[in-house]
Amino acid sequence: MPRYAVRMKLRTVTWLLTSALGLGLPLVAAQAATPACTRLCAVAWQLDPSTSSDADEALEDALDEYKEEKIRIRSTRSGDYSSMANAEMDESLGPLRRRPPRDELREELKRRLAIPTSLHISQDGKELRVNEGRGSPRRFDLDESYSRVDSLGTAEVKAKLAGNTFTITEKYGKGRSNREDYVVEAKTDRLVVTRTLSRPALPELIVRSVYKPAP
Repeated sequence: MPRYAVRMKLRTVTWLLTSALGLGLPLVAAQAATPACTRLCAVAWQLDPSTSSDADEALEDALDEYKEEKIRIRSTRSGDYSSMANAEMDESLGPLRRRPPRDELREELKRRLAIPTSLHISQDGKELRVNEGRGSPRRFDLDESYSRVDSLGTAEVKAKLAGNTFTITEKYGKGRSNREDYVVEAKTDRLVVTRTLSRPALPELIVRSVYKPAP
């Protein structure tokens, strides 16, 4: 190809790119579009208790296998002032636990496993909102990891939407995590929400709730 033809092609490409940028037109290398919430957001959902798990029963079954920590008391020797001072300090701070007592764990898990009787999911750009009919909607930024601090510590949160499936993962580390899967079944047109909780010394806790389109 003659050199003048190559120069003309380069000038044409440069002019097209400049024009596209000036007019705000999308280029081939633009970011992927935000996934659209389809059937999941199209209707309000009503709980069907007859086909849903009993969250309290599942929780008590799991707690039956939970073993609380044995708190060890440091022994001190008479006249060992350093050990005595450390023991007094430990006593003033209270027992240090890696796992919560059974009753405390029960209350925390009951709050997380409470099944809402209705659900409405909506989308605003990259934000998905889950309205459970109890207080403000929960808000999630799609495909972006961010941190949240709560009673368990600091969680890495990520939300992903793919068609009629919405997934939320919360990872705290040290064997502690929460996961929620929202799936609209094509055959039944029902929304199945599966909550999976992992805690140290506790069997994986799975609770399934089923919703049908509200009339």
